[in-house]
Order: sequence, then C-alpha cells, then structure tokens
Amino acid sequence: MKNPFSINPVALRELRQLVRSRVVTWSFATFPPILFGLTMLAVASEMKDFDAQEIAIRDGIGESPLAMASVITGIVACLGIPFYAAMKAILETNRGGPGLEFTTALTPADIVGGRLVSTGILSAATVATAMPFFIFSYLLRGIPLWQVFFIPFALFCFSLALFSLALVIACRPVAVAQRIVLTVILFFVMTIYIPVTISSITFGTYSSTRASDPMPVWAITLVMCVLLAALVVAVRAYCASQLAPRYVDADRPFRHVMFAFFLISSPLAVFFLAPWCITWTAIGGTLAITSSLNSREMPRAARANAPRGLLGRVVSLPFTTGAVPGMLFSAIIIAIAGGVFAAATSDYEEACVLWAVVGETTFPAVLLGAILRKRKCEEKRFRLVAGIFVAYIVAVSCLSFTAAVEAIDDELVWMVPCNYAGIVDRPMAHLALYGVLLLVSAAIVVVLSIGALRAYRRPES
Repeated sequence: MKNPFSINPVALRELRQLVRSRVVTWSFATFPPILFGLTMLAVASEMKDFDAQEIAIRDGIGESPLAMASVITGIVACLGIPFYAAMKAILETNRGGPGLEFTTALTPADIVGGRLVSTGILSAATVATAMPFFIFSYLLRGIPLWQVFFIPFALFCFSLALFSLALVIACRPVAVAQRIVLTVILFFVMTIYIPVTISSITFGTYSSTRASDPMPVWAITLVMCVLLAALVVAVRAYCASQLAPRYVDADRPFRHVMFAFFLISSPLAVFFLAPWCITWTAIGGTLAITSSLNSREMPRAARANAPRGLLGRVVSLPFTTGAVPGMLFSAIIIAIAGGVFAAATSDYEEACVLWAVVGETTFPAVLLGAILRKRKCEEKRFRLVAGIFVAYIVAVSCLSFTAAVEAIDDELVWMVPCNYAGIVDRPMAHLALYGVLLLVSAAIVVVLSIGALRAYRRPES
C-alpha cells in the first residue's frame, strides 16, 4: 500500500534536473531584471505626460505596469515553461531504451503525475517570482486588489493546462518529429486565446465590472480550480493509458474518469443545455476519431477479466482497452448528449447543425478505421492513414474558410465538409447528406462492437 504522504519519485527526479539545468538557472536569473526593466519603462511612459502634483492627485498609474508584468509573466509561464517541459518529455520518451514503467515499480500514472507536479511547481515558482511586480503595480494605485492575486493565479492555471495538453501529444506513440510539429502547432493556436484572455482580465476596470454585475471573483476562481483539476485528472489518466504496455487493460481507468465527468456534469444541462451538450458531443467526436485511427486492439488481460454474464460484458465492453470499445464508448456519449440536445431544444435547425457536424467529421475516420481492421493492417498503416486524415481535415478547413470569406453562393461549395457557415445557412441540406453518413457510422460501430463482444470473453483454460 502506498504512503499518501510520500513524494513522487518522478517529481523528485524532475525537480533535481530542473535545479541542475542551466536553461532554468539562467531563466530565473534573467527573468526578474528583464521584468524590472520593462516595468520601469511602463511606469516612465505613464509618468512622462504628468508632473509630480498631477500624479499625486490622480487615481494612479498602476495599470500600465500591471499590464506589462502580466504580458511578460504570461509569455514565460504560459509559453516558455510548457514548451520546455513538453520538449523534455518528448526527448525522454524517444531515447530508445526501456521506460521507467518497465525498469521500476512505478506505474504510468505515477510517471505522468510526477511530470505534472514538477511542471506545476516550476510554474508556481515563476509566477511567485513576478509577484513583487504585481504588488508594486497595486501600490502605484489605479487597480483593485483582487487583480493582483487573480491574474497570477490565472496565469498559473493557463500554464499547467497548456502543459497538460502538450503532454497528451508527447505521450502519443508517434515519431519525435511529428510530436514536435504538433506541439508547436498547439502553442501557436493557444497564443491566439491567451493574449485576449489576459487583456480582458487586465484592462477590465473594477467600476465597469461592478456596473455589469458579473460573476463574483471568488466564483470565477472556484470554476477555474474545478476545470483545472478535471483537466489534470483526465490528462493523467489518458497519458497513463498511452504509456502502458499493449498487453495491459490500460484504457479502462481513462474511460471511467471521462464517464464520471460526464455523469457529474450532466446536471448542468438543466441550466446550460446547449453548452453542455455541444461540449460533450465534441468530446465524443474527438474520442471517436482518435479511437478509429488507433491500432490498439483488445488485450488478453482484458478478456481474462471479462464478466461471465452477457449483461456484464455488454456494460463492461465500452470501458475495455481497444479501438472498437473506444468507438462504442464515444458513440454512447454522442448519442446521450446529442439526443438530449435534440429532444430539449426548441430550434430544430440547431439540432440539424449538430448532427450534421458530427456526421461529417466522424464518418471518414470511422470508415477508414473499419477498412484497416478488415484488412488487419499493421500499426504503421494506421499512422499513415491518420496523417492523411489530418491533412484532409486541414485542406478542407482551409477551403471552407475561403468559401465562407468569399461567400460564394454555390451548392458544391456550401456542401464542403467543415464549412460551418454553409451548415448554418442550409442546415437541412447538410443534414440530408451528412445525417446519412452519421447513420452509416453508427451502423459500422454497431457491427464492429458485436464482433468485439463475441471476442470479449474469458479464454478457455
């Protein structure tokens, strides 16, 4: 039995490597002087248009230094640290030797959890190093006290969330070059949202937020804590399933976690019907695509622990390791969430848009996965098809974006997959086409699941 107060060995090793790293040492040595210089420049630029008497009687000049400290700290904490930690994890998993899960008594969950803990400590240390500059901005007046503590906390949450998403890419069994490309793309995409979020938090004045009567700061903080905890738990379970050996029933804990989140969040459908249903339908579609293009099949360990009764095997099959049970698991989530939305919404066209999007995005992957399994292809073939599928989605998305911008009134252009402007404009036409593909995808999943259920039984002793 593990000691709950023991230190994770992987976290301890990662922290020792961080302490001995020249990159981390020089970063912590140069970060405060750079932040000090840029903050002073912000203060000087704010003071140059006012004399000493005007500065003494006006509300304060803390907004510019606060904005500068937030931007610089955000670049380091939300881009530099996750990128460094993700690249370090990628290089460690591609050294060619056996991993810690094979040479020690550590489980893949321990390894992933240790990396999350060490990166969280590094992010917290970075944000703590910048705290004197946030306090200095508050002393210059002009900003509320809650921003001094809320902005660093938000930066810490962004940093850990970004590393969690990058760790998902790092743990996927693909080539190192593909991992690096995917990680770079992830960070470039996230840079679109981070400055917008930080700016809205930084430049939102206390008086204007009071006038609009928004959600209290403590409520926003609580929501961020819950979302961050849920993300870390889900990422830890998913990455552990990716690092586990192929003969282990490793996907079951991750699917248990996801289904638990699905059940716990289901009461939100009463208050936020559309966001809850669309979110979980999107999650289910993503899981369906990744499962379809995954070469992992049901291991012998899963069949050895299969329930003896038919009902037990039917209930247990979606949580079992393997691509086909994963497709069935995602189909159940899509059916429940999308069915609730279609039954409860008053706008029939919105339901048509939802089902059309699900059908056009999941059908190619499900069909390709079924063909590859019918031919019993090797893992390299699945990786090749996955790469082609990603290229197809990118090309179609670019074409759809061009069609939406140019607003070309052409039936063929409007019916291009992923053309969300065309779906909103003609939902019934899209549903007539992609709804049929959705039914075909469901039929493929059902047929594959029946075959998997027949194989999901204890082997003869």
